[in-house]
Amino acid sequence: MTAPASVGTPSGSIYDLGYRGYEGPRLGRAHAIRSLFSHSLRSAYGIGRGARAKIAPLVLGAMAVVPAVAFVGVLAMAARLGEGTGELIEQGSPFGYETYFGTMGTFVVLFCAAQAPELFGRDQRHGVLSLYFARALRRSDYALARIAGFVAALLVLQLFPQAVLFFGRVLLAPDVAGAISDDLPVVPPIVLQGLLSSLLLGGLSMAISAFTPRRAYATAGIIALFVIPNIVASVVAGIGSTDIGNVLFLASPTSVLDGTNAVLFNTDLASEFFFIDLPDWSYFAAATAGIVGSIAITLRRFAGITA
Repeated sequence: MTAPASVGTPSGSIYDLGYRGYEGPRLGRAHAIRSLFSHSLRSAYGIGRGARAKIAPLVLGAMAVVPAVAFVGVLAMAARLGEGTGELIEQGSPFGYETYFGTMGTFVVLFCAAQAPELFGRDQRHGVLSLYFARALRRSDYALARIAGFVAALLVLQLFPQAVLFFGRVLLAPDVAGAISDDLPVVPPIVLQGLLSSLLLGGLSMAISAFTPRRAYATAGIIALFVIPNIVASVVAGIGSTDIGNVLFLASPTSVLDGTNAVLFNTDLASEFFFIDLPDWSYFAAATAGIVGSIAITLRRFAGITA
């Protein structure tokens, strides 16, 4: 027999608080993917986060678009001076459709290094992956939605300045209809180059970010991947080794994008790559391999990660 409880001994009581199960609509897997995509896109620009999170994307975005805005402003001033002045400025300007991707290339790389680690690294640091995987989302859905959101952010970053150039040139031309007819054929190459650049740089950046929760490590890895191969290729360019140079050129993501840009806009590669002798399809094959490989690595990473 147990001893009777003495006066003052703690005791418990059970209360019916009326908890009920969720009876609302189940939005399902597709809605979860769309929500995560939207969240990734907004997070890449610091939307919905604190003021400090908005500094890097806003500064880099402004620096990417400032040359286009300045060039359009010069064209607006030239339009008041006469028809021929604007044409002379356009011919001598370094800011054109075919060169602008290279102009803002540094800002795009810095954007990748600053913002990509936030999307994967923050979830790993705060240990919320188990919450994502406990819902309708699959592990592959989570990785692909994050990648797609960041790629979309890069696409906006790269196409917006080109849109400023396009509409500025068209609306300031003496013959708007003729200007649209002249510039419209360049739109498909702009969109395709922007898409290739966003997929390649975004995919590689997210693949590196997936392997470390530490932002500093991911940032250093992204910068090293985009800068070091290009430097090595430039050094080999000075030596003039064709075979090694071809391999290093295709191993450098930024150099590969230079090649696709030259093919799409029918221009020549930069002078430091004079020794490159590759077929046009090789640039797109290297870009495709980088895109597919980076996405596959990221999917493999989250397939085996323990939340």
